[in-house]
Amino acid sequence: MTAKSGAGNQDMATQSSTATSEKAPLATAPLDDAAVAEYLRENTDFFIRNSTLLLELTIPHESGKAISLLEKQVAVYRNKQDNIEQRFQDFLDNARVNDNLFEKTRLVILDLIQCTTLQALSATIAKRICNDFDASISALAFINDNNITNAQSARIISTKDAAAILGSDYEKQRTWCGRLNKEQQKILFGEEKSSMISAALVPVHLPETAAIRKSHGLPLLLIGSAEEQHFNSSLDTLFLDFIGEVLSVHMQQLASGS
Repeated sequence: MTAKSGAGNQDMATQSSTATSEKAPLATAPLDDAAVAEYLRENTDFFIRNSTLLLELTIPHESGKAISLLEKQVAVYRNKQDNIEQRFQDFLDNARVNDNLFEKTRLVILDLIQCTTLQALSATIAKRICNDFDASISALAFINDNNITNAQSARIISTKDAAAILGSDYEKQRTWCGRLNKEQQKILFGEEKSSMISAALVPVHLPETAAIRKSHGLPLLLIGSAEEQHFNSSLDTLFLDFIGEVLSVHMQQLASGS
């Protein structure tokens, strides 16, 4: 009886232990360095599948001032990532600026093509381009050596002076942007506007047979600024060139004596 009772107790203890094990699963041991290392050995493409993780890791190498290959690779990767993000941001910023310039250019051109006389065109240029492009002054000038024009208040610039200021751009009839010296300020804007430090000069292409060119000379759009870097040599002249092209077409339709 006693022996049987002891065996029964042992069986009950075994069943109780089994039940307890089933109810309380074993806790998972935390990963140690060896386990992580073993996983990476078995999954050599881990960092390829999780490349962004490299940006968050710091992997020093005890080599004094030297740098490990892995550190160098990560540094290069991070630098490329930063450059890509910066270039993308620059792209967005430039897109916003160009979108704004396009809208201003569109509105200016709509006003210019509505002008039916040279006088009205000159007045619109003086007002709209100056205001919309944050300039200090804008005007329509003519390049000729006769010092005559029927356009009221239009400036006359000699061929020699225009060629000296524009340099090679004069022969190529290209837009010029840059800083002005005192003599250039005087020639382009006169004594009363000698504070113009930088300028954009936009040639308006007209054929030799154009009536306005015969009576006035070669048109030149002047845009000046009192700020030194407002019109610099690295400025993209796409929108200014476009305005010049529109003026070229429109001015050929105006009467020579208007």
